[in-house]
Amino acid sequence: MPIASKCDYMRQVLSTFKESWKIFLAVAAVLSLQLISAGQLKLCGAVLTGALLNFFYFLSTAARLEAAANSPAAQAKKIMLIGLLLRLGMVFVILAVAVHISTELFLATAVSFGVFYATSLVVLARSEVKRKF
Repeated sequence: MPIASKCDYMRQVLSTFKESWKIFLAVAAVLSLQLISAGQLKLCGAVLTGALLNFFYFLSTAARLEAAANSPAAQAKKIMLIGLLLRLGMVFVILAVAVHISTELFLATAVSFGVFYATSLVVLARSEVKRKF
């Protein structure tokens, strides 16, 4: 696949990701309503932190993929490896802070990150299906 088509493909995936903000808003609303109805208003911040962590995780992934698509293979491999280490470090630091505050906050943040990560994967799969048809 030529470099120009790789960049076009990344732009298409990112545009689908940006257009799907309604899905993320719905997931966040459902999670927040469940917490509020359970009387756990203090955990809404942890849900927001998990959602924002996922948002930055995917933005950094997209930026690394676009940079790798515009680079030679050897440099692209290095870019992706460094990006993976940075993203994993970011997740580790946020979750380490949450676990030191309280176990409840850690679980809420980790579950929120997981739910939003799964939602992000569904959005990306949906963009791939749209692209083929």
